[in-house]
Amino acid sequence: MPAKKKKKLNKKELAAYKKKVLAERERIIRELSRIEESINSSSEIQEASKKAYSNHLADLGTDYMEKEKNFYYASVEGQYLRSLDEALKRIERGDYGKCEICDELISFKRLDVVPSARMCIKCKSESEKNQRGR
Repeated sequence: MPAKKKKKLNKKELAAYKKKVLAERERIIRELSRIEESINSSSEIQEASKKAYSNHLADLGTDYMEKEKNFYYASVEGQYLRSLDEALKRIERGDYGKCEICDELISFKRLDVVPSARMCIKCKSESEKNQRGR
């Protein structure tokens, strides 16, 4: 008789992943803080350069591009932070680590690399394939 397949993580595993998700969340918050400082700093520099006697268009373009890059990074990190918050909610409900599509457990290997994962590798691959229209 085959061994019964495990359907959810136990309390010890959930606690370990909660610790991992919280640590990752703290890292992202620090990164968002750093990005915010960079945006504020570049705004101050841009204001100062407007007052300067000589402004070169290439310098202004570079400043603008750096600011846009920082806004993009902040957006990506913000989305990741939301996915980590959702993972914390799943941990609290006790359904963290279960694939939202097939209801099987997501591998520990995947959860270690992507602590906010909502799908197992098989379902995630299939989902991405469908999004690309294949």
